[in-house]
Amino acid sequence: MKTTKQLKKLSLASAVAVASAGALADTPVAELAKNVEMYGVLDFGVTWVDDEGGESKVTGRDSVNWGNRIGFKGSLPLTDDLKGVFKLEHGFKLSDGVISQYDTMWGRQAYAGVESAKYGTLTYGRQYDFMYENFNQLNIGGYATTYAGHHGDLDRISGWRIDNSIKYMSPYMNGFSFGVMYSSDDRAYALQGDEYGFGNTPLESMSAGASYFGGTWSIAAAYVNIEGDTVYPLLQAGVPSLDGVTMYGAGVNADREIFALGGFVMLGDFALVLNTSQTTLSDMVEQATQTAIEDDATQNVYEIGGYYPIAEKTLLIGGYQYSELEEYDFDQVTLGVKYDFTDYAWLYTSYSYMTGSEGTQVNQGAAWYLENSSTDSQQTARIGMILTF
Repeated sequence: MKTTKQLKKLSLASAVAVASAGALADTPVAELAKNVEMYGVLDFGVTWVDDEGGESKVTGRDSVNWGNRIGFKGSLPLTDDLKGVFKLEHGFKLSDGVISQYDTMWGRQAYAGVESAKYGTLTYGRQYDFMYENFNQLNIGGYATTYAGHHGDLDRISGWRIDNSIKYMSPYMNGFSFGVMYSSDDRAYALQGDEYGFGNTPLESMSAGASYFGGTWSIAAAYVNIEGDTVYPLLQAGVPSLDGVTMYGAGVNADREIFALGGFVMLGDFALVLNTSQTTLSDMVEQATQTAIEDDATQNVYEIGGYYPIAEKTLLIGGYQYSELEEYDFDQVTLGVKYDFTDYAWLYTSYSYMTGSEGTQVNQGAAWYLENSSTDSQQTARIGMILTF
């Protein structure tokens, strides 16, 4: 039993706590806390690959369809129409807890800025370009499984970020919106810079995009240009050579320019999705041998597919993708099923098959998720679960 003296101390402590809480309630920190949201995504499952580095594999893999993350986003009123906004998003692997995005703490996103309902949003930091903003959701094969993302992700559809960037996004104006982005920095994203052995070439990056949403249909366009970029034609796209220069798996320094156009239309309950992108690599130098590649290399990707609810909480997803990179071409077909337990948790399963020109070493979809096949074809199947909060 507590003594009278102890009870008096507790009463005094409670009074101090209440008074302190009242004082803190009026501080900017408390005001900000009211408008901060913590969120996250966990993706885990099992993947089968028929040929990965010459071996058939069945392994537990996570962060596949959705990158595992934990994030914080929020806003703080500044005036009647203006508010400060921010987002900090950390990526990680469930399998071993390792930080994703090459040991970058807030590697998925890290930006702050101001937002006006009337004039739009201006932000600064590490942010997605407009290829991701406008086209990631139109990559129907990638929606079924990231293994069926746009071939090699040379067009950045699966989501690259640009550091030290200034980005403007307009408000929605009767369904229409647009945006522009610019960055000039020593490193456009985490694979570049002296730390990773790829030199310290100054990079200038710009991106722009526009979209229109008409309720049952939409159309979108995007543009990205990066000077002094690094790509991996063999590891990303499985091509053994470009313009007669052998690809050894090392990087290729290049300027990269991307155009994309796409959209969707609802046909009853069926959503038909179409998109295409063109990526041009110029001023290329193969890093392993320092060999200059005189001609530009162009990749074109064409994708068609859609999704249809086949039962309550169950979505059937299908897509076909054709891509060509110089003299090589690739075909990929994908089927997937998504079952929603709730709005915050779902089960998914998928199958994807890609075949390429003779002599290629196929690497499906968005690259970096798989090793190259030892042949010109590769199959994957996956069952996984996603939890969000």
